[in-house]
Amino acid sequence: MSCGQDTPEQEAPVSTPLPSGDTIEKKRYPLVTLSVPVFQIREAPRVDSRSLGDLGKGERIALLGPVSEEVTRLTFGKKTFFQPWLLVRTSSGVEGWVHAAALGDDMPDGLRLKALLGQDLAEMAATYYQAFEEMESAASVILAIRQAHQVADALTIALQVQPSEMAPEVAELLPALTTIWLAPTYSWHFFVDYTAFTAAAQHSDSPADDKLLELYYRTYPVDSIGYVHPAWKLEVEEGKVYSLLGKGMHRAYLGHLDQMQRYRDIAGWEIDQLKALIINDMATPSVLYWEAREKVQAELEVILDTTFAVLTPRDTLALYKSLQLLKDTSAAEERRFNFRAGF
Repeated sequence: MSCGQDTPEQEAPVSTPLPSGDTIEKKRYPLVTLSVPVFQIREAPRVDSRSLGDLGKGERIALLGPVSEEVTRLTFGKKTFFQPWLLVRTSSGVEGWVHAAALGDDMPDGLRLKALLGQDLAEMAATYYQAFEEMESAASVILAIRQAHQVADALTIALQVQPSEMAPEVAELLPALTTIWLAPTYSWHFFVDYTAFTAAAQHSDSPADDKLLELYYRTYPVDSIGYVHPAWKLEVEEGKVYSLLGKGMHRAYLGHLDQMQRYRDIAGWEIDQLKALIINDMATPSVLYWEAREKVQAELEVILDTTFAVLTPRDTLALYKSLQLLKDTSAAEERRFNFRAGF
């Protein structure tokens, strides 16, 4: 439903007068500006709810705090928003609900997050923000990193249906998160900036968080920001990505994962996530390889001949099956190798 269709209904507006001598400024509610030409304040957080009157662009209204659980799709101009409603009070004392997209960006960060993301995702982001602010022990640093990943993934999905400029705004409200525009998917993706955790890790009670950050730095060595492709992938141009298996990187990385095993009690989730990334690169049948078949096969054989504590029997079986496929010399399989030579 578009803004232009949000016309006033005929019911008489209901006012809730402020106590004598009181104003919204004196109550110290945060004030926000209406950013669209005209919008109706509603009795309930729905477009079909009874209108309590019109609001005009530039009008200052008080945010009373509550945010609706419901998210409503509204279109303003050429932009479509999926956002909640906020309970507000006008200067004349009318209390009701206004869609978040109709409000300006001059609201407190906490409410801004709720307005942009909705109640559930905003609470998830707030929990992460608190964890980031309270980092002291190694376990708390690792927990904050874990929550950063979870929030980044949730934001990437949630903001697919929001206007594109919203993603950078959300990233500015949350620490250690950055957003990157990915042309192939025509959308913003959120990633974790691991350098933001370095100072806390250096002052913690254990080397576990330092070692974990070192592992992330090895995974994303360019700028230590998580990205689509880890270090053992090579993207030569958009849409053309190759595995670097055969250069020794995979074997070395498994060794670093083994060193992290001693900290599995507090970093088990992170170890398994990183292991899954590199196992998938070696075991997925559709992977294309930058190196020649002989080099790819040789490194995988060395990995299978080495005992890595981080590898489970299931991991080993997946790698063994991959090795059997690598030995397939059919023409179809041969086309998966040696892109370094320009084939």
